[in-house]
Parts: sequence; structure tokens; C-alpha cells
Amino acid sequence: MIIKTPKFWSKINFISLSLLPFSFVYFLGMFAIRSAKKTQKVSKKVICIGNFIAGGSGKTPTAIAIGKIIKEIAKEKNSDEKYEFSYLSGGYMGEGVDFVSLRDGGFLAQNVGDEPLLLNEIATTFVAKDRLFGAWQINRISKIKAIILDDGMQDNAIHKDFTIAVVDGKIGFGNGFLIPAGPMRQPLWMGLKKVDLVVMIGEADEEILQKLAGKEITKAKLAATNLEKFSGQKLVAFCGLAYPQKFFSFLESCGLELLGVTSFSDHYNYQDQDLQNMCKIAESKGTKLVTTKKDWIKFSSHFQEKIDYLDVELEFSDKEFIKNKVRKIIQL
Repeated sequence: MIIKTPKFWSKINFISLSLLPFSFVYFLGMFAIRSAKKTQKVSKKVICIGNFIAGGSGKTPTAIAIGKIIKEIAKEKNSDEKYEFSYLSGGYMGEGVDFVSLRDGGFLAQNVGDEPLLLNEIATTFVAKDRLFGAWQINRISKIKAIILDDGMQDNAIHKDFTIAVVDGKIGFGNGFLIPAGPMRQPLWMGLKKVDLVVMIGEADEEILQKLAGKEITKAKLAATNLEKFSGQKLVAFCGLAYPQKFFSFLESCGLELLGVTSFSDHYNYQDQDLQNMCKIAESKGTKLVTTKKDWIKFSSHFQEKIDYLDVELEFSDKEFIKNKVRKIIQL
């Protein structure tokens, strides 16, 4: 069952404290699973993009940005041989598939998850409910030289050549507790052991930075790429994200006026009735709808024509620094 991100995850309170025994059980289960898995190394270079918390850190925009950088590096190389890489995803909130390539399109978010559909616009994306099995299948494709592992930081089965942890400066680590008492997917100290680089999206306070002491950090921000489509308009916004207020606040920071907002649970599987209701709300206010591309990609073509999305991309404050890091890994 999908629920909205609990508000008590943001701070320590009675509810979060009362759930700590369950977090301890979660930790024991997670530790047992990790200990039972033997790490295996494939011949491809593996760059892992992950996060410490359950959703909402900006992992997908970062994975897309790294993919674009690999393409830039390959283009600058001026080699006759085309450098190919792929994404590998577990297909979160999809139906679960053993192994499938999205190269030819035609897949629905309900089958393979919403994030893989976005990644597939950059490079061929493979979805496998068992990422290790997926990695070995990709390993058999000789023309693919590298794998960007989407959301695999907590998966101990695959050896990673470089691991990037994405942190949202405003959210940080929430109350610092493990699921279900808080948003943490593993203790911070445990996660940091295997992290090579932290991408900090937005400004972070000193407390967050202190917890990351000793780790290399690079800054980044999200920027709208099609803002002119909405400029000067009053809008009704909706989304199905772990932290929907981030999207609504971002719209307002872009100078857009919101007449209403509606939030659905993270990775929400929209029904036609949901979208019809949203269209009626916008119609009653005499305005148009705006959502995220991650939501929009799940709509039928009928509603994609009726509803617009704000497109965003991640901008690194020091892109050359990132390019040099990636270049060393993929050896181009």
C-alpha cells in the first residue's frame, strides 16, 4: 500500500520515538540481508546513484545529468567507436520484471516504474527486479561499456566503481531515524562508508554538512527548462512525490502564481478519474494545470495533451569537477 510521506519523519516527536522498536527490527532485517549477499563484480564500469532517505532527494535528475556528462565526454573524445552506456533500475513501483530493455519503447510506468521511462530518454534503460541479475545480463552486451545503477546504494550485491549519494539540502536526513520512525534507509555511518561523492542539491545548514564531514561534496541546483510555457499565468499544481511541497515551492520560486495545489502519494498510479477531477478544478478556476514530468509520463495520451509539466534539469556548480571524476571512472 502506498502512503504519503509521514510528516513526523521531519523531526523527533512522540510518534517517531514510539516507532523506534520497529526501526530496530528493520535494521536487523536489512543487516541480515546485506550480510547474506556476496558482492560480485561485473566487467562493466558501474556508477551508482543513490540516496540515504526514502525518496525525494533528487536522485533521478542527478542520474540523468551524469548520463548527459558521459555523452559529452564521449563526444569530446572524437573516437570512431561509439561509447555506449546504459541505466539499470529495479523499476520501483512497477509490476516487477525479471529483465527487460526499454530501448524500443512502448512500456507503461505501471509495468516498469516511472523513473526508468525518464532515464530511457537519455540512454537505453534496463529494468530488473534483481539488479545483480540485470547487471550480469548487461555484462553480456559487449557494446555497452558502463552501467549507471539507479538507486542501488543499499544493494550490496553489485560492486560499484563509483558511488554518488544525493542529498537535498532542505530535507537532509529528516529526523535521522530509520524507517518507519524516520526516512533513513540505513544508518548514515553505514551508508557513508561506501560513498565516494556527495551531490548536495540546494543550500544545506551546518548540521547537515557536519554529518558529512570527511566526504567530498559538490553542489548542484535544479533549474526549469521550459518556464516560458507558464510565464505570467496562474496555475493549479499537483504531483505525486515523496515531498510535494518541494515542487510547489519551486514553482513559486520561479515566479509562478498558484491558485491551488493537490498532492498524491509518491509514485502514485493515476486513474482517469483522478485526472478528470484535476481538470475540473483547473476549469473552475479558469486556469491550467501543471505537474512534474515524472507524473506526466504516467498519463494516457489523452491527458498528456491536456496537462503540461514543468521540465527541470540538474546543474552542477562545478561541472568540470564532475566531468573529471566521471572521465577517470569510464577511462575516456
